[in-house]
Amino acid sequence: MKVPTTPENKAKCICGSCPTFTKNSLKVGAFCTLGKSEKTPKMQGCACTTCPVFGEYTLSEGYFCLHGAAE
Repeated sequence: MKVPTTPENKAKCICGSCPTFTKNSLKVGAFCTLGKSEKTPKMQGCACTTCPVFGEYTLSEGYFCLHGAAE
């Protein structure tokens, strides 16, 4: 399911606490809505499934920073 890019969804985002986000020095976040990172991250663990946005939009998979926005 596509996740709308809204201030509310960005506020719920937990990308900043994700091991892949921090260990790869990623800068943005809300990858499930904005798309994959410009920098190709090395998988270091994924917090996507614990994010409120993930549950609210019944998303599957994870690593949106690597694979792109939810569709």
